[in-house]
Amino acid sequence: MAVIVTGGNQGIGEGIAEAFCTYGANVTIAARNEATGKAVAERLTETTAGTCTFRRCEVSDGEQVKAMVEETAKRCGKLDCIVNNAGVQPLRAPYEDMMRTMQINLGGVFAGCKYAMPYLRASRGSIINISSVLGHAGQEGAALYAATKGAIIAFTKSIACDEARNGVRINVLNPGDIHTSINDKEKANHMESIGREHIQWIPRQGRPSEVGTACLFLASSWASFITGSELFVDGGFFAGSGYKHARFDWTDKMEIRPL
Repeated sequence: MAVIVTGGNQGIGEGIAEAFCTYGANVTIAARNEATGKAVAERLTETTAGTCTFRRCEVSDGEQVKAMVEETAKRCGKLDCIVNNAGVQPLRAPYEDMMRTMQINLGGVFAGCKYAMPYLRASRGSIINISSVLGHAGQEGAALYAATKGAIIAFTKSIACDEARNGVRINVLNPGDIHTSINDKEKANHMESIGREHIQWIPRQGRPSEVGTACLFLASSWASFITGSELFVDGGFFAGSGYKHARFDWTDKMEIRPL
């Protein structure tokens, strides 16, 4: 399986890339930071059953996305899946931040879908767009981010209708509170404004690897009758308020095991 993961050099994207590599996929991680991207690609190639290649790409630049997709498809001989994960969460909301955030979060998804589509039609592959629970539920201080994530959900459902006739499945995955360095920094800066109570509405923070295995499912033949759908990976956060602490230890390391 040949897969592209945008923003695959850290956080959730790194977890997604690792999940695919663990099952032997040929993964290209596309990101801006060359140092971290190359380091992740080397680690995954050395430690998993798959291979991983880094390709520098600014997803807000459509021409860079086009070149990255074309190069990946040529090198791999095909393209089976693209996971449009790259995104930013601005801490302020001036006009300049709004345009930049829209270009990355929504424009990057649009470009990834547009330029991957000819190859995915040929392979009858799939697209997974990474949104967020905040595409449905608001949060103080996150209006701009939430707006882009809501747009990704609506966009995904519409193009899933367009591409069903061509055999391309397109779904959206909505992570909740996932343990990443970026997420933890945001919490440290804004915990007083967003409140601590929501932490009790989930058993624990999720792991990037858990988002990764959810993507594996959506990309697999097990999900062959699923398109235009949303998958929440949020520990029950969006199910509603209420304490969801488990009665056993959720912190034990979870390993990705063969199916």
